Amino acid sequence: MGDTVQNDLTEPYLLSFGTIIHWFARYETLIESILAAISGADATAIKLLTSDLNTTQKRKTLLRLLRHRAVPLDRIDQIQSYLEVLHTYTQLRDDIAHSIWVEGEPANMVWPAWLKAGPRTAIKPKRDLGGGQKAFVEEEGEKITYTTEGLKEIIGILESNFLAFEKYIGEIGINLPPEKRSLQASPWRPAPLERDAKKRAPHFSRKSRSKYPKSS
Repeated sequence: MGDTVQNDLTEPYLLSFGTIIHWFARYETLIESILAAISGADATAIKLLTSDLNTTQKRKTLLRLLRHRAVPLDRIDQIQSYLEVLHTYTQLRDDIAHSIWVEGEPANMVWPAWLKAGPRTAIKPKRDLGGGQKAFVEEEGEKITYTTEGLKEIIGILESNFLAFEKYIGEIGINLPPEKRSLQASPWRPAPLERDAKKRAPHFSRKSRSKYPKSS
């Protein structure tokens, strides 16, 4: 039998992992509610129609439907900006859901166990500190290891972005449906919006996305 990987992560890591998964579920539920509101379908029907779609596919479906409904481009851009955070952390979410994680060197850090299949330098080389010393140092946006503090920071970003996104959806006149909504509901149409043009979603550029290897 092959070697087994013992899962001995401490409770703070497991709590952070569960919280990140939960926030992704809240984003998906919000996307489904928006789809229901602008299509005129009920939330349960949308849930059934999109049950086989992952987060990225649901995000793309929403953007396509917004364009089909002739929503103003600036609003589509704003919604896309709010949803960019999902693209940034999707690889982390997938590794949490589908990988066993291990803790070790660097101290107090965790990473997916599948990365142990080869030398760490093949994934992220050590940085020369001079004097013959080298240390494992990660650049921003190239994360393959995480600390409890780093995971809490990600949770904070997911939460604050979600609350801002949910508020913006209300500001532009999209009335989110309850879980049980009439199948005869009318499709949503864009409503006039008066708001401060400076209130923009946090910008998550493509350069800021995680660059560590994607799992299959």
